[in-house]
Amino acid sequence: MVLKSPSIALVGSRGIPGRYGGTETVVHELSKRLKAKFQVYVTCESDRFSEDEYDGIIRVHIPSVQGKSLTIPSVNDVIATTYLLLRHSKDVDLIYHVSPDGALAAVLSRLAKKRVLINSDGVEWRRLIKRSRFVPFHLFPLYLATMVHMYLMERLSCKLPDVTIADSLAIEEHLKRMHKPKKVVYIAYGARELMPSSIPKEEERSILGKFGIKPRGYYLTVARIVAENNIHIELEGFKKANSTKKLVIVGNFNKNDPYSKHLFKLAKGNENILLLDPIYDREILGVLRKNAFAYIHAYEVGGTNPSLLEQMLFKRPILAYDVPFNKEVLQEGGIYFKDAEDLANKMEMLERGEFNLRLIKKTQIKRIKRQYNWEKVAGEYERLFRLVLRGRSYEGE
Repeated sequence: MVLKSPSIALVGSRGIPGRYGGTETVVHELSKRLKAKFQVYVTCESDRFSEDEYDGIIRVHIPSVQGKSLTIPSVNDVIATTYLLLRHSKDVDLIYHVSPDGALAAVLSRLAKKRVLINSDGVEWRRLIKRSRFVPFHLFPLYLATMVHMYLMERLSCKLPDVTIADSLAIEEHLKRMHKPKKVVYIAYGARELMPSSIPKEEERSILGKFGIKPRGYYLTVARIVAENNIHIELEGFKKANSTKKLVIVGNFNKNDPYSKHLFKLAKGNENILLLDPIYDREILGVLRKNAFAYIHAYEVGGTNPSLLEQMLFKRPILAYDVPFNKEVLQEGGIYFKDAEDLANKMEMLERGEFNLRLIKKTQIKRIKRQYNWEKVAGEYERLFRLVLRGRSYEGE
């Protein structure tokens, strides 16, 4: 008699294969490593209900509700969880809601008597405080309602599941202090490999040439274009700096978005600032990251950021906003700034060779190998899933 493998479902991402978003990257990297241990289901946003198999993983496609409201993911997660339970209630043993937007949907998972985990992600409701500075006054009520919704989802994500997962120690402390969760466990993310090492230098230079840049001739940022990621501080700091480099920012710029409009205005007339649309090709992203003079990571809200981990693989200097989340990840592998003036000063110091780049490189390598590699992360998730399925407690390492 062959024993059936336990079945787990990952709910709340746009789907696999992972493309640009951090959540999608996490779900993809995790599911492909756990498929040998569990039967894995992944819900995917689509235009109709359907199912298929991708690399040994069952994809459950769900029509997604599109809109400008930041609460829409909660609706999508309710639809996904409802369909999953109707189709696979007898099959799925554990449901992992991979973001706090899934807290409402997790009520359904609980009612179906499933084991439930929720990832709290960053302190999502604080994002709206930063964004409100750039929105028209008539949208304030919507932003306030969304902020309250996100706070309630964060609180529910600490009270409802068997285990709440925090992707950084700073987030874990925040949850314990504010919500006193039943059980919170810290499990970080891993760093995604973007490009093979066999790409010829000539090809790398050709790729860079298409953007009008040269190796070590630019600062780079790959980010979501939202206010809490402080792209405006990067632009202001770069314009203040006496730098001969260029600034390349890759992200989802939107000409109709108030914050993007503010950034376009800041960059206007400066030929050394390049604002590029999203790049989904991993090889091109890898070439851009590898050849940057330095990377700028100005994220202020959230836990461990996958984009930052990806950059650490290339061992380039990283200028990071001085907040606990970034310092926890980089430690001595980062150069920290507090505002635009400070960023400009750190850029000039870096270009003058005033930082210990050997220590920065060594620290980044150590952090990736010891803390942020996907094999370690997947192993921690496997252990957690098995203990939760057996109804036992878990103590992270």
